[in-house]
Amino acid sequence: MSPAPILPESLDLSHHLAKRIRTLQPSAMKALGALVGNRKLLTLGGGTPHPSLFPMSHATFTLPKLSTLNGDVQDWQIGQAVTEEIHLKKTGPGTEADEGGILDLNDILQYGLSNGYPELIRQLEELNELLHGKTISDQSIYISLGNTDGVSKVFQLLVEPDVDTVLTEEYSFASSLNSALSKGAKLYPIKVDGQGLVPADLEKVLSTWDERTQGRKPNLLYTIPCGQNPTGTTQPQERYDEIYRICQEHDVIIMEDDPYYPLQFAEYEPDQQKRETQLKEARAKLPPAPENAVEDDAQAVAKVFNDYAGVKSYLSRDVDGRVIRIDTFSKVFGPGVRLGWITANSTFIERILRIGETTTQVPNGLSQSVLASYLSDKHWGIGGFIRWTWGVRLEYQLKRDYFLDKLNEYVPKDLVTTVPCGAGMFQWLRVEVASHPRYRKTVIGNSADAAVNLALDTVGQEPEVPPGLELKQSAKEEQRYTTNTGELMDELWNHLIENGQVVLLPAKVFHTETPGIDSSDRLNFFRATFAGDLENIDAALKAFGDSIKDWFAKG
Repeated sequence: MSPAPILPESLDLSHHLAKRIRTLQPSAMKALGALVGNRKLLTLGGGTPHPSLFPMSHATFTLPKLSTLNGDVQDWQIGQAVTEEIHLKKTGPGTEADEGGILDLNDILQYGLSNGYPELIRQLEELNELLHGKTISDQSIYISLGNTDGVSKVFQLLVEPDVDTVLTEEYSFASSLNSALSKGAKLYPIKVDGQGLVPADLEKVLSTWDERTQGRKPNLLYTIPCGQNPTGTTQPQERYDEIYRICQEHDVIIMEDDPYYPLQFAEYEPDQQKRETQLKEARAKLPPAPENAVEDDAQAVAKVFNDYAGVKSYLSRDVDGRVIRIDTFSKVFGPGVRLGWITANSTFIERILRIGETTTQVPNGLSQSVLASYLSDKHWGIGGFIRWTWGVRLEYQLKRDYFLDKLNEYVPKDLVTTVPCGAGMFQWLRVEVASHPRYRKTVIGNSADAAVNLALDTVGQEPEVPPGLELKQSAKEEQRYTTNTGELMDELWNHLIENGQVVLLPAKVFHTETPGIDSSDRLNFFRATFAGDLENIDAALKAFGDSIKDWFAKG
């Protein structure tokens, strides 16, 4: 066997830490608790409730058996899968021994370690290495209370309130952006296209940043590179490479928020018979599932999983320790378990642990134990978890394909266009609002020009520019202009609700404006999800198509 490669240690990036985070001290009570836990000591110093007063003695969870995990989740969905059970029990006088759970139920319901159960951390390290490899020697993990908690803690780690500006895709997940704003960050958008964040615009923004007028140069990029929310885009490999290089050059930390990484899809195939054949071939590539996890070849399973779409994460190419990766169980296991994990260099993880000690304290013990049991060799193992995720991925791919089929059937392409998403749960629908009879792109020159462009009868009676629409200089036209796209999209959104009883989320919910620049012409999009039932997708898209045709026809 070849010796393990010698990995570099991460760079010293502690200068990126927010000042108040540098001064956080370890929790004395947590340290004492660990001391007591590691030694047989008589203690009167703790404040932990007595386990005999926990009103729970047994919990059972039913899961599909490992041998059924071959890339098709239909039997599980209709309740016909072969199953097994995880039993979590109290041990002690009058109780039976544990039957498959990782921890005693007394320990699960008690206070735990702030960074999570060691066994679950070990399992997540193995999962990380199978999916992303390992590129620095001091890579570490912190178990979070889900994706939003992980994002929030990283903003708290790196943002100096009212000083720092965070770079982000021009359309991004509103809850995360609000989290950044709540930590005192300012936001600055980077342009996106059909392949995600545009490296040239990132380079331009960083290279031309003027600290005298714009404040401190950004040192954090928040990005959702795979199955981006809301646009559904997935960056090609060369963009990952180029963006990482730019961040190295400008000493920028990359927060890789990647909840949709497991849900990568093959290209959309309009021919249903062809894609059924492709799906059958894809499932056949997975090694047959064994009866028990010890016999499973997790590396072979991971290779099939990784090769299917082929997108490699920022974490997989991080040789500096400048990537902070956010993962979650929400999209492939269940949002309600409220667990995820942060992967970063050891300096950052140690500081995030300190943040956790003063905020959320301990990750959910019951959820940790259940997940650790699923991932243990007593049940699925790491390979089995990847197998399950593979089946979930293919199911969402079927939903994506069905959505696009129905979109093509019900909605005219001259009114709405889209780029088939390569991952995630969302399609980004571009409304060709410039074709609407009342669309206006208003060039602003002198008063006479404005009057002509707005089709006014008299000069000097021009209306004010609508609120929130600043004038901008067009690089192509060398003229300032604004549009009424936002107003028309608001009108269309209300029309869809009132006349079609269908709801989509408008671009303005996700959009970050560039200071001083009018971006009204970037608001002609809706986010639609294909995560629901097929019947709902069909009915909603038919209603959307009928309503939008009616709106354009009325003018």
